[in-house]
Amino acid sequence: MDELWRNIQSVKKDFKKEVELIERVLNLSIPSSPPAILYNASKHLITGGKRIRPILLALSFNAVNSKKSLEYVLPIATAVELIHTATIIHDDILDKSPRRRGVETVNVKWGDDIALIAGDLIFSRAFGLVAAHGDKRVGEVISDACRRLAEGQVLENMHTGDIKMTEEVYLEIIERKTAALFEACTKCGAILGGGGQEEIEALSRYGYLLGIGFQMTDDILDVNAGEIKLGKPIGMDVGLGKPTFVILHALKAANNKDKKTLEEMLHEKKNSMGDVKKALKIIRSTNSIEYASKRARWFITSAKKELGVLKDSDSKKALELIADYAASREF
Repeated sequence: MDELWRNIQSVKKDFKKEVELIERVLNLSIPSSPPAILYNASKHLITGGKRIRPILLALSFNAVNSKKSLEYVLPIATAVELIHTATIIHDDILDKSPRRRGVETVNVKWGDDIALIAGDLIFSRAFGLVAAHGDKRVGEVISDACRRLAEGQVLENMHTGDIKMTEEVYLEIIERKTAALFEACTKCGAILGGGGQEEIEALSRYGYLLGIGFQMTDDILDVNAGEIKLGKPIGMDVGLGKPTFVILHALKAANNKDKKTLEEMLHEKKNSMGDVKKALKIIRSTNSIEYASKRARWFITSAKKELGVLKDSDSKKALELIADYAASREF
């Protein structure tokens, strides 16, 4: 894992100039204007984060392009990171999350009202960048991804506490909440790079499948990671009654007594830290983490296969490395 993470860091170093430009555009996209409380709240989570979405967009662009400068896609790469930031601010309001990226969430620091408006402001700045860039196809792809994000959030809310939720419904939720934006990143990169239809479709599927595997791994980390490394509290999903892939399998695999305990907690939706620890112990006593890991690896392996249509290049290799990281990441 350490060697793989070093490889991922080397990918980021190869794009050091571009990542620095994205960071600069990100900071400039949220000006220091009155009212200060709104803009301070909006900037709060701009720093930090893996930047995996803009990097995916840049790599997809490079993988099919040999003529255009990477700076051509920086506004769109910045926009997708802003959209991701806005969604996690709104997500933290709904989940009443206390920490994100190792710091207090916007809703804890400034309250739900300001957090809601800050997320809206960031969305508006993202779409300003997309509109200024002017590519209609990209605008349509990103707009559709945001629609799917909203649908996924509502579906998740509808099924919170639902102990009878199926794995199919879970997949329907995460393909909207997570995979939609991953897919938009790789598809937009391929479009802007002038890729052929086969390349655009392959990179689109790569992003989609990678996004599903990435979210499954995220759900595993919620029950099996360290809080300091993860940068946010663990056990949030079970504590809030969200039946993830791991939890759904644990409901089938646990003995009757433990199953009843998990069901009661999912119904409760607001559980104490002691209850959460009890639930995590039950989940870890089953083979649910191994089962979910196997399923996540299947999606990620399928994602890597989609890259077969691309010519060999450093960007293609980097996309493969990111998939490997998604399958085995610890944070």
